[in-house]
Amino acid sequence: MVKIGKVFFKDLEFEVFNEVYEPREDSYMAAEYLYSKEWSGKDVLDMGTGTGFLGIICSKKGGNVDAVDVNPGSIKNARKNAELNNAKLNVFESYLFDEISKKYDAILFNAPYLPVEKENLSEEEKAWAGGKKGHEKIVEFLDLAPEYLKKKGVIILVFSSLSGEDTIKDKIDEKGLESTVLNEKKVEWEKLLLMKCSKF
Repeated sequence: MVKIGKVFFKDLEFEVFNEVYEPREDSYMAAEYLYSKEWSGKDVLDMGTGTGFLGIICSKKGGNVDAVDVNPGSIKNARKNAELNNAKLNVFESYLFDEISKKYDAILFNAPYLPVEKENLSEEEKAWAGGKKGHEKIVEFLDLAPEYLKKKGVIILVFSSLSGEDTIKDKIDEKGLESTVLNEKKVEWEKLLLMKCSKF
């Protein structure tokens, strides 16, 4: 994989490899929230880790973090950034929960959420393409995620107003989760939402 640039958060530095999603406004919105919390002793799953950005922030705040991605390049990138930032990160390849066998206090998912008609996608495009309606990957994730949460566990989910917000909220309700919008940000043609979904 080819290094194409760097991004920064607080005192952390992240290399971004070719065809790996570069942390953007959505990532930074989630990062600010995660950084404001204490994660000591918490088991955290960073789903779709990309560069390892969110998982490494939780690790540096004391979390025990598993980081997964379907893109093999992301696995290499996240491992490199964990090493660069002296962070403990257990990184492995998985499509959603295919290779997951434990429960977590928190599951992070900066989801692929933009609607796209195109079918033959690059690895980088797969990181943001959520299906024809934008919510397909999120709904698939939400169908499974509650099974992998501990009691009182939470999902921290990032998505867009273009993703079919009502469909996502209906799925959250259907799965018996309580949702709270933690933050929202208007950017160009969309609104980004940071949501916490709690299991009781």
